[in-house]
Amino acid sequence: MKLKFDYEEDVVENNFNILRMFVRIHGVSAAPTLLAKSITEAEEKYNYLLNTLDPQLSLKYQKRCEEATKEGGKVFGPPLGTWSIPPIIEDEDLYRYQVSKTRSPAN
Repeated sequence: MKLKFDYEEDVVENNFNILRMFVRIHGVSAAPTLLAKSITEAEEKYNYLLNTLDPQLSLKYQKRCEEATKEGGKVFGPPLGTWSIPPIIEDEDLYRYQVSKTRSPAN
């Protein structure tokens, strides 16, 4: 089983993940929508604050963010990346079991 998202790896390793937190608090059906809403609100606030900066400072900051995104491995698409909310794993124990059965012991 090939993992496509950090979310899936976090489920396997039982690590904290913001989407997992939203699922626990809001439930499987509401979590993706509420997380998307939260992200949208944070981005709107970010853009508002970015526009309050001195224009030259704002431009330098945005350029550095783009550079950091590229340094992180993103080389195409929107300069600051995009959000992708993966399908929710409803039964995390079963998912971990299935992944453990498909991975070799060396992993």
